[in-house]
Amino acid sequence: MAKTSARIRTRPYEWRWPPPPIEFPKRGFSHPFHMSSSDHGQLEAKEHPRTIVELRMCALSHRIREMPAWWEEMKDETNVERWRQEALQRAENDGDEQQVWKLTLQMVSYVLEELQGYADLRDLETGIEAGPAERIWKSDKLIPSSLREKLLGAVDCLEDVPNSKKDWRSGSGGLVLDLVDPSLYPRVQRRAPRRPEYPWSKVHTPWMFQLLPSDFYVDLDGKVSLKSPYINNVHPTRDKGLYSVIPEVLQLALPMFERVLSDMIRPLLRMRIATSAKRGQAEEENADCIWEGDGFHPNSFSEEEHEDHPEKWLTKPTLRTPNAREHYDGDLEVMKDRVSLRGRTLQVIVKLVNIVLTPENPRCPGGKWHVEGMRSESIVANFAYYYDSENVTESRLAFRRATSGPLVHEQDDVMCMRVLYNMVPGSPLVQDVGDVIIKPHRCVAFPNLYQHRVEPFELQDPTRLGHRKILLLFLVDPIRRIPSASDVAPQQRDWVVDAMRGAGANSLFARLPDEILAMIAEYIDRTMSRLEAEKYREALLAGRTAFVEENNKDSFEVEYHMGY
Repeated sequence: MAKTSARIRTRPYEWRWPPPPIEFPKRGFSHPFHMSSSDHGQLEAKEHPRTIVELRMCALSHRIREMPAWWEEMKDETNVERWRQEALQRAENDGDEQQVWKLTLQMVSYVLEELQGYADLRDLETGIEAGPAERIWKSDKLIPSSLREKLLGAVDCLEDVPNSKKDWRSGSGGLVLDLVDPSLYPRVQRRAPRRPEYPWSKVHTPWMFQLLPSDFYVDLDGKVSLKSPYINNVHPTRDKGLYSVIPEVLQLALPMFERVLSDMIRPLLRMRIATSAKRGQAEEENADCIWEGDGFHPNSFSEEEHEDHPEKWLTKPTLRTPNAREHYDGDLEVMKDRVSLRGRTLQVIVKLVNIVLTPENPRCPGGKWHVEGMRSESIVANFAYYYDSENVTESRLAFRRATSGPLVHEQDDVMCMRVLYNMVPGSPLVQDVGDVIIKPHRCVAFPNLYQHRVEPFELQDPTRLGHRKILLLFLVDPIRRIPSASDVAPQQRDWVVDAMRGAGANSLFARLPDEILAMIAEYIDRTMSRLEAEKYREALLAGRTAFVEENNKDSFEVEYHMGY
């Protein structure tokens, strides 16, 4: 893990109540690519960690909000009381080491009161509602069945190809079938018009590649239209059905993107944990010390007790553990203030992927923690639509975020930070913030500031085939334009051949055999053969694999070093 700078900021940003109205940031939205061990403090000023008990409160809230029609069920006091008793019983069943993080009656009651705030945020028409943590949104009814059927029909031509032409992802063991892969035919900086004659892996770095977005215009009524002449790797004639479906899906996804971006502009919600500071003070965002009277007790426990037998001190009665604020008082209301993407041209990267399970290959092991793209794409928000699923078990999409080091109360008070945040020197400055169940027809939108990964799943019936199909839309920072399909002509050489073939019976091209058309296409500047594109993709993915590891080390797994 990377070490933090000695000058790392431990004080949180100045928290204001009520927060000011939000507007688009002039310098662009935050994304994880400029974060490193040297400038990690820029993020720390606003991304303070949550206490463990608050994270458990959020998990309880989302567990309830994953229930069918929870917003209706909560109107029945009998259901609310049942949820209360079930949560308290679950807390009682925690092991001894977990007792310091046990949810109290006041915490559970706060969560149940807060449900009304989440219900008020829910959009009845689209089903858009808050997810497990701030900036994550979901919907189970966003895409109508008619549009889903159009999407299924449009991808038929991508799936109905000979096995030799199917694009199985390298290293996936035949599990991942890429239908539209933005890593194929990327923009390559300083690429020579003709095929390079030198080794790919030694020449190309990941920074030389950029995934190509397409430009979509959002009019003042919210209608989306494709502005670029093409969508990368979506053939304009063979796959023309997608050219109408994708703008329609993006149009419906706009409110979810707007919610994610709005949440990224405003500061995080204040803690649900009661503190001794007054509302609106910066100190309110720091949990009180665990020692009665704010006194540090360095000799209260031996090093052996602390290191080898944490249960001995985690259950000491002298600990003043956090509790929830007495009542929910409308903090979620600020999330109704949203920016609009209408009247803007958005840059979106499109991806279509199938996970295919077979009796011979019945289990998907899940993914690694990652963000989408790199600095060259400036992706700030992601949208996933799970439009088809058959014969697979439930899975989850998990999230985590980088945090600052918590503000210490006394030098070397390791036990206090362990009780409040489960952080000790050497711990990674990252917190799991929950997960979303992956359901058929569910849409999920989330910021690229958060790492995400898919949890394992497998065949329900191991004797039959199973699959999960996903449409992914990656939103480039609306403030920072990058080269797109409006600037880079199609690089697919076979598209050029297809265009010459389709020029008409009176065209000179109609008199030429396919071999000559292919030779002509080779001389078209900046086009690639499929083999070239695959080699570029191989170099791109190799570089990005190394980037993911480096990004983890420098941005999401920075070691915590206590300071005062």
